[in-house]
Amino acid sequence: MKTGAGHDGSGVSLLVCGTGGKTFAVPLTAVRETMRPLAVSAVPGMPGFVLGVARVRGAAVPVLDSGTLTGGAPVTASRWITLAASGERTVALAVESVAGIRTLSEEDLEALPPLLGGDGPQLFAAIAARDQELLLALQASHLVPDDVWDRLAEVTSS
Repeated sequence: MKTGAGHDGSGVSLLVCGTGGKTFAVPLTAVRETMRPLAVSAVPGMPGFVLGVARVRGAAVPVLDSGTLTGGAPVTASRWITLAASGERTVALAVESVAGIRTLSEEDLEALPPLLGGDGPQLFAAIAARDQELLLALQASHLVPDDVWDRLAEVTSS
């Protein structure tokens, strides 16, 4: 998993978050900022994990519910993490908590078991056991499918 080396080049730096009792992480290289939640405008016809669109630094940004996205209950967000999704695209991930930055060695990050893999875009890039809990590493570039990006572009441009 290529997510960016630690400051001394010895590992992968991840921003660790929590939602609904689950711990997951995003590559620090994809994180633009953490921020307080803003007002969200709902967008009809979106998947359940898309809360809507918010104006972040002048741009319309889709807001994703990390609880629903990771297979749990909807989240009551205390923070948003804005992520570089792909190219110029940005998403805001609503989370309950931000635990901090952890640097893991490449050896600590394992490929996903076949049950979590499969065909098509993968939500998770890797898995690690850390402090007796599983840590799932999200792939920022795969959080929003292309067809959802297309529908969001139609809504935000009109």
